[in-house]
Amino acid sequence: MSDTSLSGLRRSALRSPEVVFSLGAIAIFTLWPPVHALDLWLEAPFFQAGSWFFPPGDRGIAYWLLYRGPKIALVAAGVSSLLWLMWCGIAKRWRPFHTRFLLGLLVLGFTPLLVGLLKNATGVSCPVQETIFAGPYEHVAVWDRIFDVVQSNEHLRCWPAGHAAAGFGLLGLRVLAPAGARLSLLWLLPGLAGGWVLGLYQMARGQHYLSHTIVTMAIALLLSVLACMILDRIEDRG
Repeated sequence: MSDTSLSGLRRSALRSPEVVFSLGAIAIFTLWPPVHALDLWLEAPFFQAGSWFFPPGDRGIAYWLLYRGPKIALVAAGVSSLLWLMWCGIAKRWRPFHTRFLLGLLVLGFTPLLVGLLKNATGVSCPVQETIFAGPYEHVAVWDRIFDVVQSNEHLRCWPAGHAAAGFGLLGLRVLAPAGARLSLLWLLPGLAGGWVLGLYQMARGQHYLSHTIVTMAIALLLSVLACMILDRIEDRG
């Protein structure tokens, strides 16, 4: 076996804990029923005296800073970045950095896309929709839909956490790091911070439980690991 192959195997082995952690988090926070008790305990402080900390219908400063604004900024940044990469390719100015940048951009784009597809397919309720929080529907969990305990309801599309996916998509920034630093927490901090700020805001509006956001984070982490593995192969072949 060549030194290049051994190097690739070592890097893949180093990333295996991230894969195990992500898959384990998805399995536990999706399929283990006692998690809902934790969700309810953490969600209850956001719902006091019959109202949410951030009313779902409010369109004030918090809404624009933590909901609409980040979406607009990330879409604008993504589209402009894609156009820039296209120009670099057409102008034959493509460099290794552009490959890394493209992989990071794909993580940013595919994270909300994959989460959005799951939201549309699963049919899970939001806290604000549930009777325990003065909503019109009974709680519907992922396992209820997997085992067909309840019928699909087009109004229930709350799993995983879609809004937080935009922030967690920034985990793709790790591909911009030097090869030896792609496992560093420093390069994960922008994505983790962005995802959790947006995710906690949605929890405070009654739009998601903690478990919804954790699953979204795990999905984004898996996609970032996949991007790093692809980059490793490209660099090894180069």
